[in-house]
Amino acid sequence: MFLAIVTRPDIAYAVGVLSQVLDKPQQIHWTMNMEKESIVEKMNKDLHDFVANLPRKEYLDGWSENNWRKEIEEHPLFRTKPLGEDEEMPALFEALQQLKYDPSENTPEELAMAYKEDGNTTFKAKKYRWAVDSYTKGIEAKCENNELNAQLYANRATSHYHIGNYEKALKDAIESKKFKPDHLKAYQRGAMCCFQLKEFDDCISWCDEGLQVAPEDKNLMEMKKKSVEEKRIIEQNKKSSRAQEVKKKKDLKMLKRAMKARGIVLADENFENSIVHPTLQYAQVHLKAGRLVWPVLFMYPEYGTTDYIHEFHEDASLLDHLNIMFKPDEPPEWDSKHEYIVENLQVYFSDVLCIIPVKKTKTLAQILRHKRFKVTQGTPCLIVTVRGSKFDEFYRKKNIVLEE
Repeated sequence: MFLAIVTRPDIAYAVGVLSQVLDKPQQIHWTMNMEKESIVEKMNKDLHDFVANLPRKEYLDGWSENNWRKEIEEHPLFRTKPLGEDEEMPALFEALQQLKYDPSENTPEELAMAYKEDGNTTFKAKKYRWAVDSYTKGIEAKCENNELNAQLYANRATSHYHIGNYEKALKDAIESKKFKPDHLKAYQRGAMCCFQLKEFDDCISWCDEGLQVAPEDKNLMEMKKKSVEEKRIIEQNKKSSRAQEVKKKKDLKMLKRAMKARGIVLADENFENSIVHPTLQYAQVHLKAGRLVWPVLFMYPEYGTTDYIHEFHEDASLLDHLNIMFKPDEPPEWDSKHEYIVENLQVYFSDVLCIIPVKKTKTLAQILRHKRFKVTQGTPCLIVTVRGSKFDEFYRKKNIVLEE
């Protein structure tokens, strides 16, 4: 017996008909034939009226002809681009991601594969640090698939390489090779890292091992060729440097011998390593046809300025250079009074205790042989004032003057 409790008369009627069918199917079969269409029609009408009378809400945030592409792209199921660095993760996307990476719903291998795919996506978008994070999580899944682990390490090595972390990339290439000794990418990444680190011997070794796996690999062959060439250049430069060092020591020995023969005193025994005046850092004393050529510094204390001569031959006199430096029609910019005329100039050199006047007619060799002259930092230094000027008088009073 079919029993039901209903309140609506149309549904009650339908139930009553059904109950009669169940109790006396033969007697009321004709009733079903007559009433079936009217019952279905009435129920469809009631459903239509019910939906039509539901409260209506304006469709504000849905898709339109103008925004459907944007809406599809932002939907996590259809998105083709990774989220931006400042872009907030949609709730549905986050939920799907949690489901995707849920350890209770995925095996370690499935997790590792999912992270690898994410890493590949972000790598293609040049988000190399994000790719490193994804590959790292894939590695941390600790799956038992050696080939997948080799791929994860090799891919992370590539990401590190693009960031510039060559040492980290090299370590990952080594790990990749451990999981799969014939993994070609591991050898390629290892060789690339060694080349960037200028470890050319190691780079050649990586290439040789990789070429045993893939004898026709053009990348490894080219990398090996470049490494061999770089190594040759380094060896050539080393030989050249050694030859230059030998020559430098020989020249220095000859210089010191020449200075000693002339009675020149050096304030710095290791003058070749001493700090020189910035304007003379590329000028050094040297021998030319057996004669000494010096860089010489001139100081003008009245104006707090300096001048220099890169090559002052020891046989040249002070007057030779002063005539060039102080031409009557071309006074120095700092000589606003035009007082620095060759005939009026007074030249000194100094030691710790006093200043010593120097005759302009003397050669540099004669000046340097003076018993009180010491060459400091490989550069003779001379002081120039205007003889008889107020500053010259002040300067002489300030210092002890030792006449020749």
